[in-house]
Amino acid sequence: MLPDQFKMKVDNQVFKTMCVVDTSNASWKNQKQPLSFFDDVRTRISSNAHMDDAFKSSLTDRLKTLSQSSLNILVVGSQGVGKTATLTQLFGQHDWDHDAIQSSSALIRHELNQLTCWEGLLPSESEKPEQADCEISALLSETAANGLPLVDLVLVVLDSSSANIDNAYVDIQRTFIAKLGEHAEQRLVVLMNKVDKVAQCIRGEDVEDIECIEEMMPLDAEVWLDCTSAAIRFHLRENVGIHITPLPYSAVAVQKGDAVRSYNLIKLMARLMVALPPEKRLMLLNQPLSQGDETWRYHDERKIYMQSIENLCFDALHKGARDGDRFGGQLGAFLGRHGRALGDIVSDGLRKQFGTSV
Repeated sequence: MLPDQFKMKVDNQVFKTMCVVDTSNASWKNQKQPLSFFDDVRTRISSNAHMDDAFKSSLTDRLKTLSQSSLNILVVGSQGVGKTATLTQLFGQHDWDHDAIQSSSALIRHELNQLTCWEGLLPSESEKPEQADCEISALLSETAANGLPLVDLVLVVLDSSSANIDNAYVDIQRTFIAKLGEHAEQRLVVLMNKVDKVAQCIRGEDVEDIECIEEMMPLDAEVWLDCTSAAIRFHLRENVGIHITPLPYSAVAVQKGDAVRSYNLIKLMARLMVALPPEKRLMLLNQPLSQGDETWRYHDERKIYMQSIENLCFDALHKGARDGDRFGGQLGAFLGRHGRALGDIVSDGLRKQFGTSV
């Protein structure tokens, strides 16, 4: 038997056209754009000398299948927690209309490359709570043509430096658990933004010229964040029976002039890919991602997150592969000549897509 909150039915007839941020006249569309991730991988496969034609054909067919999917992600949180900053840092090459974002209190729809990002306030923070709750309920109850939920992921963004962050589970429980139903654990991702503010309190000062992780995120700050994350996870498990571990990060950890350095953004990308359905994971990479080491380099170093992304990408392209089929650390090497060649293509393609040097 499911708990009562999982049996709630929502009238999806209240769903209406949301505010769409129009970038049709943006100047960037007149500029020459780089190849998409799918096109880049397809080009590398066709020109590879270490694959036979049959294997190339199977990979090309697989790419075609994966490129036909689409993504819908809902990003919600209180005013000022960094919802827009998170999207901007993830998809930095997209032309964001910040004036439209800041002037609207309704759900806003951002159209990227077969990715729709919905952005809005928590109903409790909205000027019209009932209307906001109806809009979110309608959106989450919508289904795609295949009968599956339209929204693939719901990202709830919290402020790590908030004094009452431990109580965030109340908003999550009241607003989303019932609306997501029995698939809440698979579709819900809880994020703790602005961990740099916590680190700043631990250090006692702001640091602009950070050259190592220890300066950006001291051990005491990591311990505090782990304890806070554990408290939210405990409350969610005890109250609604779902197991979700909030992810700490900073969309803007250090800003010096126009240069922005993020923290744990690569971990966030890896978490999103794991949470997405396997057939849709690569669509997240086929976006106008931010470029450069400043965005993706700094993380908690608990795992090699780029390696996790490589493994997921390789497994999606090569049917039957598991965890990248690494041998001696080389991606795809366990599968022989074809696996090694595909592994090199995936690694090189991801470095180009993220604009990283390593």
